[in-house]
Amino acid sequence: MRLRSLPLLALSLGLAACPSNESETDGTTDASTAGPTTDGPATEGTETAGPTTTEDEPTAGTTGEPGGDLNPHTLGDHASQACKDAMAGAATFLAATADADAAAATAAYTDALKIYVQALDTANERDDDSAITAALADADGPGAALAEGHLYTSLMFQLRASLSAVETGAEDKYAAWDEAHCVWDGGLRSLAERAQTAGWEGAGDPMIADIDAAFAAGHDGLSGEPPATAIDDWRIPPNKQIIEKTLFRAAHRDIVGQAIGATMAVDATLAARALGVFGIVRDRLEGRNTPGIAVIEGMLAGDPAMISGTLIAIEMDKAFAKRTRNYADQAFSEGLGIPPSYKGAVEGRTYAKLIVAGMKSAMMNTDAYLADWETYAELVRTGEDEAAAMEVSGRLIDATCAYQTALGIAACTGSDDEM
Repeated sequence: MRLRSLPLLALSLGLAACPSNESETDGTTDASTAGPTTDGPATEGTETAGPTTTEDEPTAGTTGEPGGDLNPHTLGDHASQACKDAMAGAATFLAATADADAAAATAAYTDALKIYVQALDTANERDDDSAITAALADADGPGAALAEGHLYTSLMFQLRASLSAVETGAEDKYAAWDEAHCVWDGGLRSLAERAQTAGWEGAGDPMIADIDAAFAAGHDGLSGEPPATAIDDWRIPPNKQIIEKTLFRAAHRDIVGQAIGATMAVDATLAARALGVFGIVRDRLEGRNTPGIAVIEGMLAGDPAMISGTLIAIEMDKAFAKRTRNYADQAFSEGLGIPPSYKGAVEGRTYAKLIVAGMKSAMMNTDAYLADWETYAELVRTGEDEAAAMEVSGRLIDATCAYQTALGIAACTGSDDEM
């Protein structure tokens, strides 16, 4: 199914600059999710809003061995056997849920896959196994679709926890990084593939290539041997952000695409598929657009004919536009030319790639916006021209605040919740 572009916003955009936002750290550093990490569509007739180049590690001059591989290991080799076995089962499970075949999905949700999800529930303090089992008990297409989303959500939280553990003290950082890669390659990749081929504004957006490149670049930034493994601060934190936020973008594109399809076909299975995937980004709305969570979940759980893909996109973008705004000038409080500031600029740049689909529907110049984010990240990395960085930052703030205005946000912010 090829999806039409959403007539997202019929609002007049004000372009006045917003005041400088408070500098804070986005909760997407995800230290709260850290836990044990081992064992256990296209828009027809319009230009796409997605980026045309892949994310990559910073250029020469940022490390002692710029661009070099700091270890002799192969990406993926240190993932747990439990994950490898589970992902073999996930392939069968996801093939069944793609066909909305509840019986086949139930038969596939056994043994290594179920045991692994249960282990992730314990490690990450979740209850996805019960949610998957309950959805499959409905024995119908919507139940299979909902179970699929619960599995994706379980794997996403493990990916986040594993990547966080690399930064926060895992003795074997190879194992933690490779565990995240295992759940990406064996499970979450299929979500990104669907987002690129059938998601809203998904065509032409190299989400999979961005994530693959970030996993490879981050792995090259690991060094040493357990228990004395170490990270390159210029490579690991930025690439962690690229992986996580690009997966949020894939979920966002898939949710809106499924919602549009559900309305067009009055299809409860597509609605359930969107509802399940919403679990991946649900906590990104908390504290930024908390009321929007109930709006989205209520709509996707209700009459498919009454679903508005436009409203769902708006409610998600309220939160993501605030998160993007947070990084448009955060570097000036931390200092330019240092790894934490560069990480934040990359995080903002990657969030920006999520909201440009909506910005385009609001008739904004997304090409210039994304180009400014690329320039800003590089200026922050080098730290050589603060005046130029501040000029570009000002344009980013103006554009992001203009989009917040279009979304109906009363005052431009990077942190305040909706009421």
